[in-house]
Amino acid sequence: MTWPLLLTPFLPLLTLVPGGQWALPLVAPLTLWFAFRDRVKEGDYLRAWTLGIAWAFLLSLGVIVLVLWMPEAARAGILHGETYRQEMFGWISTGAGRENDPAAFIPQHLLHLAIFVVLTWATGGYLGLALGAALVAYMSYFVGSYAAASGHPFLGSVAAWVPWSVLRVCAFVLLGALFARPLLVRRVLPFGHRPFGGREYRLMALALSGILADIAIKALSAPAYGRFLRQMARSAGLG
Repeated sequence: MTWPLLLTPFLPLLTLVPGGQWALPLVAPLTLWFAFRDRVKEGDYLRAWTLGIAWAFLLSLGVIVLVLWMPEAARAGILHGETYRQEMFGWISTGAGRENDPAAFIPQHLLHLAIFVVLTWATGGYLGLALGAALVAYMSYFVGSYAAASGHPFLGSVAAWVPWSVLRVCAFVLLGALFARPLLVRRVLPFGHRPFGGREYRLMALALSGILADIAIKALSAPAYGRFLRQMARSAGLG
């Protein structure tokens, strides 16, 4: 049953109610969870991954529209959104910041990855998706803010979803499907049953290659990409 996925773009409206900062990431997995869980239990990782990517895209779309439509509400309601926007706008405006410094961004990415995997393993995927929703939401808040400030709402939204972040989302969704399965099929501990087989390990290697590609592409291209975003929005005077 995948129709609840269609409700995902409306989830950012939760930020309009008291406690919406926390309600959005905690409730957001519900539009994906049941279909995702069933595909993971069946071992249909491709379908689970496809559903997860569609969910992340629709959630991002909803946040971007909220930022463009109700920027004050989005500023108050997206957890960590304004802090991240200021950091990214500073990077675009000056060329300086964590985005250009592997020594700063690699530990942060690895910390997010470790927390995501632990939460996914411990809850059969649900809290991993909640963390993913929080990350997608605050990144999308920056994307929507850049789109509005740049004067190019559509092109700005596409450009501000930087390529390495897209790779990271794709890798996280695949890891989420893989590490959710042991609890869902009652193979959390290898007492007579290995939690993973050869197929899962190959898919983990694929996901981890995506994480490594994310880091490498960011390290090599972030300065140039920041200049591209600055040029695209030069008439807006970011920062």
